Amino acid sequence: MFKIMSLIVGGIVLMAMGVYVLSVTDVQFPSIQWPQIQLPDVNWVIVGWVVIVGGLVSAGTGLIASRLT
Repeated sequence: MFKIMSLIVGGIVLMAMGVYVLSVTDVQFPSIQWPQIQLPDVNWVIVGWVVIVGGLVSAGTGLIASRLT
């Protein structure tokens, strides 16, 4: 169970980082068309804290569930 929760937490963190990178970067490669997401009113500090706290809660839940079985 802990491994599954770790994969979920890792996926959430990667998703949040990917959305952040796509919204703030202006990288232009001729062969790759990066999508540009316009998110002007996003407070990235709050998003970061939500991801960190959610990750810790999910990891703690997975750890407790793995100890119970």
